[in-house]
Amino acid sequence: MAATVRILSIDGGGIRGLIPAAVLAWLEARTGRPICESFHLIAGTSTGGILAAGLCAPRAGGGPRYGARDLVRFYREEGPRIFHRSLWHGVASLGGTVDEKYPADALEKTLRRLLGDLTLSQARAELLVTSYDIERRNPYFFKSWKARGERLRAGERAAQREFRLRDVARATSAAPTYFEPARVNNAAGEPFALIDGGVFANNPAMCAVASARVLFPRARRYLIVSLGTGQAERPIPYDEARDWGLVGWARPILSVIFDGVCDTVDYQLMQEFPRGYHRFQTDLGPGTNDDLDDTRPENLDRLQARADALIRARGDELRRLARRLATAPAPRSDLQ
Repeated sequence: MAATVRILSIDGGGIRGLIPAAVLAWLEARTGRPICESFHLIAGTSTGGILAAGLCAPRAGGGPRYGARDLVRFYREEGPRIFHRSLWHGVASLGGTVDEKYPADALEKTLRRLLGDLTLSQARAELLVTSYDIERRNPYFFKSWKARGERLRAGERAAQREFRLRDVARATSAAPTYFEPARVNNAAGEPFALIDGGVFANNPAMCAVASARVLFPRARRYLIVSLGTGQAERPIPYDEARDWGLVGWARPILSVIFDGVCDTVDYQLMQEFPRGYHRFQTDLGPGTNDDLDDTRPENLDRLQARADALIRARGDELRRLARRLATAPAPRSDLQ
């Protein structure tokens, strides 16, 4: 079979998720199709995992619950609520050095409004979301097909792989030092202590390719669309970093890990898929903050402007991609 597997992967990056959300809104408008009906598999980490879950969430009566434009609005409206802390929390946590920078209450309430009681097995496209299990000390992959009881390992039950989508989103976005780890249960009642998947796969595109090869073993071609959240460019001056200890490195090292993982996966996929791989990433430009939590209105405007600039700069490639997606078969019918 020469069918092409279509994969969408979305990086982590906190509030900078506004950038891929805007690119996806442009693609939806050009194709006339929901994102979940353009791709066989959608993967996300951290803010990308929230986006992926939102794009795959079903609406009662059929169809997706949200379009990408809704998720652009989500970042602009809900971001300032999620990344907010009281004066007392800031003082008690010593600015985030002895406790997480933000309480998780606002994030959890927002995810409950966004995703309700929808479950992983209900995802409208195959969904892969990354996290890391701090008690079992291994990566954890939320997989929609396993939640439906497909491709389970010996002794594994579907209920063990089934989670509420809001818990999936909470787990993948539990960035160390920003939010406390997520404590979530699967449908079998088993507890998990999970943190942000960005600690090992901030760009989950290679993880998505590995899963696609298992899900669609007869496919011979791949179309991989990988969306970044803005390239970190702020230098870490040697004269400052050389005297840092544990506290000094705590938050910068997280940014280094996230950025390094993204660029490594980009390099790997460019080598393996020189024709079928599309990476849409942008520099953040003067005045745009690369922090994960800068939700000031002027910074949100700059992030939107960077997305618009990316669309203009890569317009020809994006238009060709949109035409290809618009004419592609429905995801659940062409690779069975």
